[in-house]
Amino acid sequence: MSCLTSRLNAASFGSTLLPILSFVAGGGVEALSTAATEEYPVRRQYNARHERGDRLIARYAGGETGARAAAREGAAVVVVDAYRASTTIAVLVQKGARVVPVASIEEAAGYPGADFRIGERGSAKVKGFDFGNSPTEVAAAEIESGSTVALSTTNGTRVTEAAEGAPAIFCGAFVNARAVADALRDGLHGPRVVVVGCGWEGHRSSEDEAAAGAILHHLAGAGAELDERAERVVALYGRHSKEVLAKNTAARRLLRLGYERDLGFCLAEDTVPVVPRLLDGAFTGDGRG
Repeated sequence: MSCLTSRLNAASFGSTLLPILSFVAGGGVEALSTAATEEYPVRRQYNARHERGDRLIARYAGGETGARAAAREGAAVVVVDAYRASTTIAVLVQKGARVVPVASIEEAAGYPGADFRIGERGSAKVKGFDFGNSPTEVAAAEIESGSTVALSTTNGTRVTEAAEGAPAIFCGAFVNARAVADALRDGLHGPRVVVVGCGWEGHRSSEDEAAAGAILHHLAGAGAELDERAERVVALYGRHSKEVLAKNTAARRLLRLGYERDLGFCLAEDTVPVVPRLLDGAFTGDGRG
């Protein structure tokens, strides 16, 4: 299988992405995201043979509905918002920050004890906040280890909130796909994991499904059993090169707002090898523990 065959890396994404951006500016191709409004629920029936075994069962679900169902099932949840909340959170955690995801802009603006506030709606930075939901912006910022960052975004923070009650909640993207899979493959966080693609305002998005597919691809390589939807997004990951993902609907929205560098950063694989885990209301540290 060819998995994002022409991969970006942090050092060269600018030169690699330039011809892609030129192509998009010239018209590109039809969007792959927001093609349907279906939110994939978690399958409620588990094979009893698998329940009795020790093999990790990995599944895919979509949106807030999928996150809530996964939490009710007692599965560990990986929240995937590749463009850009999951990527931004990974960068902040790598810097040693505590990232507090909140659903509303008002709550983020007034969050007590926050050293920094990140606000984004419709991919744009919210006026009065320290940063937008930009991984390259926070990567370049002077954010000291131990800082508390309140974060509210269009999709990722709502889905994270919907997963409340799950035994473990992680944050995954292309940039940390292998690290997240490595942290889950031994089953220490339970025999079931659901990777949840956030989508965009209730619609599917190809970048989240492909990033979820990257995580599930690594889990399958470690011996996890995948359900049909998980196999489907793994196939999507193998089929969709960075050139395809860089011209979908979400990518074009970022380009219109001037976030070319964010797009390249978000598509680079395994460049931020941390495992953000939600503990006591904040994403912190390395989720292997």
